[in-house]
Amino acid sequence: MDYCKEYEFLNDKDHIFKSISYDELIDLLDGFGTGLIFIGGPWCPNCQAIINDLNGIGKKLGLDVIYNYDPKFINIFQEEEDLRDCKTLEHKLKYYAIVEKIKYKSEELVVDTLIPRIHVPFIFGIKNGSCIGYFDKELIKDDAGLHLADSTEDQTIDFTLAISDLINKVYKDTL
Repeated sequence: MDYCKEYEFLNDKDHIFKSISYDELIDLLDGFGTGLIFIGGPWCPNCQAIINDLNGIGKKLGLDVIYNYDPKFINIFQEEEDLRDCKTLEHKLKYYAIVEKIKYKSEELVVDTLIPRIHVPFIFGIKNGSCIGYFDKELIKDDAGLHLADSTEDQTIDFTLAISDLINKVYKDTL
């Protein structure tokens, strides 16, 4: 994927994002991986809003890579689907595996299931395969900066601090 073409707000050709598949995500979680993982894609306006800031924070703190898992995929009928919609038993099991491995809790559930709904962007840190924290606010970006949809209060500093804290927890003693 050409991130700079797909993400209109990403203005760094030397970005640190690496696209990973579902299997690679599970391998990171099962294989005691360590890293920062961004769940989302260019189809999401909230992901578009934070992409450049996320890249900048990661680079400033010395990261070489931020893994990016996009839950949307093309099914056998050449239609776009979102794994988080859990339309088939296989998708429910795959999605539940992600939710269970990161121990995500939410009041909002996927329709017709008891599985917590992960909103995007969802940024989480793993250390030795365990989720040690996450950021799940849905921010938008405009002239007022990064903020929640129902507010104009700039959240850029809060976002920067939250992501920096997450990175520091993941890479404590290694950066």
